Amino acid sequence: MYIPFAKDTLQKLSLITFAQAILAVMGDTRKVVGFYPTELIIPTFRKRLMDGVLELDDGTLMNIEFQTGNINEKFLLRCAQYAINLRIVSGKYVETNVFSTGLKIKSKSIAYVSKIFHFKPRLFFYAELDGLEKLKYIKNKIKNHEELTQIDRYNLVFIPLMGNVNGVKVAFEVFKIVNDKKFFSEDEQAEIKQCQYIVAQIIADDDEKLFNEFWEIIKMNNDFLVKYETDLINRTTAEVTKQVTKQVTKQVTKQVTEQVTEQVTKQVTEKVTNNVSRNIAKNLKDFLSDMEIAKCTGLSLEEVKNL
Repeated sequence: MYIPFAKDTLQKLSLITFAQAILAVMGDTRKVVGFYPTELIIPTFRKRLMDGVLELDDGTLMNIEFQTGNINEKFLLRCAQYAINLRIVSGKYVETNVFSTGLKIKSKSIAYVSKIFHFKPRLFFYAELDGLEKLKYIKNKIKNHEELTQIDRYNLVFIPLMGNVNGVKVAFEVFKIVNDKKFFSEDEQAEIKQCQYIVAQIIADDDEKLFNEFWEIIKMNNDFLVKYETDLINRTTAEVTKQVTKQVTKQVTKQVTEQVTEQVTKQVTEKVTNNVSRNIAKNLKDFLSDMEIAKCTGLSLEEVKNL
């Protein structure tokens, strides 16, 4: 199964799986309490999908964007649009953090909206992280039979993209590490492997032979792609069901409203008509017999007699 836009998919998968670890990598001690919808639909702003928005325990919304390659001003201005419109839609304070596979010295860090309005998100570059140091740290923990943390598992995904490493060489190494069932549960392996599968695509690029070598290691001991596809199908099914249910509910509500309106109108009309007939009947009491009044007004003889 080839996954298009591999880097974007990798980042979104990792955000879902390792949200709290990503905050820790940024040096942020706040807690993730949920995920905020990434879709923005407001007047004058085209439908947009942000990479990921986390709800934090202090009420802040953190928009995390991922950029493949160097960061340019156009990308930062788009992030500024996201931040402003998310602030409008949610009513909450918004922070923007960007993770990039590019280089800091070749990237823009500020978008100048005007002379006094500057947008400057926090930027993080994988190339500035020491992949070799992190790999040694994890291998040392494994050697000493220490439990690996979520941050360790997160690093086992991204080490091949970090600085101070040979991407191909360490990719083989981290892929093999995750196959050790003594240190990873089946679910943990699946979470890491679905991300590593995409890392393999990125590192191998167009080298099919290299990718196949990566794949032979990644697919060992865990049928993670089946789980990934099942989860993807379930999420898609749930989303479609939600949309269909929404449409059906709207349609049913409309039908019910029309039926209720018709019924109420009928009842009110009948009541008004009945009241008018009763008033007419009362006024005719001095001139006609009850039988004749009943025929003229449509009321029953008993109703006329009781007036």
